[in-house]
Amino acid sequence: MTILQENTPLAPFTSFGIGGPARYFAQAGSADELRELLRYARQKGLDYGLLGGGTNLLVSDRGFDGLVIRVAFGEVRRVGDAIEAQAGADLTGVVHQAAAWGLSGVESLAGIPGMLGGAVRGNAGAYGGCIGEVCSSVRALNARTLDFADFPREECRFGYRDSRFKREPGLVVVAARLELAPGSAAEIRERVAATLARRAARNLQCERSVGSFFMNPLVQDPGLIGRFESDQKVRSRDGRVPAGWLIDQAGLRNLRVGAAMVSNLHANYLINTGEARAEEVLSLASLIKERVRAATGVQLQEEVSCLGFPGAAPPPVQGVPAQPAGDSPPASPTAIPRNSEKASPKEA
Repeated sequence: MTILQENTPLAPFTSFGIGGPARYFAQAGSADELRELLRYARQKGLDYGLLGGGTNLLVSDRGFDGLVIRVAFGEVRRVGDAIEAQAGADLTGVVHQAAAWGLSGVESLAGIPGMLGGAVRGNAGAYGGCIGEVCSSVRALNARTLDFADFPREECRFGYRDSRFKREPGLVVVAARLELAPGSAAEIRERVAATLARRAARNLQCERSVGSFFMNPLVQDPGLIGRFESDQKVRSRDGRVPAGWLIDQAGLRNLRVGAAMVSNLHANYLINTGEARAEEVLSLASLIKERVRAATGVQLQEEVSCLGFPGAAPPPVQGVPAQPAGDSPPASPTAIPRNSEKASPKEA
């Protein structure tokens, strides 16, 4: 049984600490339960939104007028030199487990907040590595057909902070397989510790934010790339320049709109200094984009996902008539029975 709750505040489920309530809220404890909740949303004519770790999410001040489903299944297991992990597995927990098993390849991901599903969807990465480099296959639930399907790496279309699952939000990541390399557990633990120490040195872990708010853009101006490389004493990766450096060129640290502010510690972190509203964050982001474009000629693009804003929700599940007009979902808490006729997905 899955319990449906009503008018559940979403801010506590996000690292920003911002956002209004979900009209309906439920936790999916398995891929099967996730499918049944999507089936329920379809039958009742509800829009749906998915919530993982909430570390890359901005929720509207009005909340979400539909069903928010929190992914709460996160089994991790070893299969030879690979790891199979479910979407709700903590990403840094997966990194530590890989180290304990003497498996190398994900050390650079240590300390990235959030869950595996969101990391795969956004091809999370840091320090020159990304999860798409080691992800050999992804199991996803098609929210339109309610069928499960496996996607080999070549069909996942991983790119910089991008994947097929980000471009096609109707494909919901439920598990992934990471192909790793055997090595010394002690040496792998040392590399994990070094990555965590590098992150901790930036003193950002106490700020209420979603981490990097903007993606690092491709820059066409060789002169600007040269300025960055000269200033930072590092080479540009594939023509990309860090968004934080560009924001600094516009002199925007500590810029505020209400209680939303550009961090003084990292210019690509927008932080909630108290009781910031989502509209203040969006206004601040818009102002940053305008000023960076004026100062550098570069157009920034948000990395953060949004929920509850016009056009921000995933497509509604389809295939079965929606609830007739005049009916309404039952008052919560409501137990949603599992469908005894459904086929069970392959669990990772």
